[in-house]
Amino acid sequence: MRNLVKGLLLCLATAPVLELASDTPGHAEHGAHVHGEAQLTLATDGGLLEIMLQSPAANLLGFEQKPATAAQQGVWQQQQALLKSGQWLQLPAIAQCVLQQQQLEDPWAKAGQHADISISLSYQCKAAELLNEVTFTLFSQAADLQQIDVQWVSGGQQGAATLSTKQPVLQLPGTE
Repeated sequence: MRNLVKGLLLCLATAPVLELASDTPGHAEHGAHVHGEAQLTLATDGGLLEIMLQSPAANLLGFEQKPATAAQQGVWQQQQALLKSGQWLQLPAIAQCVLQQQQLEDPWAKAGQHADISISLSYQCKAAELLNEVTFTLFSQAADLQQIDVQWVSGGQQGAATLSTKQPVLQLPGTE
């Protein structure tokens, strides 16, 4: 089951972002490095919830180069802890989801000027049928993040959404 969800996430991460409105400029391929924007894929399968976030480091840290000062190192350590904890999103308590795994890739492992942060989270939900929305609090914890382009697969359906500080809630279809 975990391989199925990971396969869905991989497919979503490499697919083009759906245009949600014909007058919405600026939507490029999913995964494009655009400051102020992040990409998120979300998939559920039974009680398993998988989330993958990709964002330019500048959105979450305020800088892209490897931390060079004690202050930058402190920011990076703080954001690592936040991202790994999953406390940048809120799941309905009634769904009883527990974080099982997280994987944060080193944004400076590859040479280049544009560092990206990629985090994957895996949750096990006892009442996954009650997982009908996800609220993203990352906007208040990352001052340079303006929008998250989301692609999701849940409850036998799939879709896309654009989240922002004004609209931080992703609605998922009921699976009951």
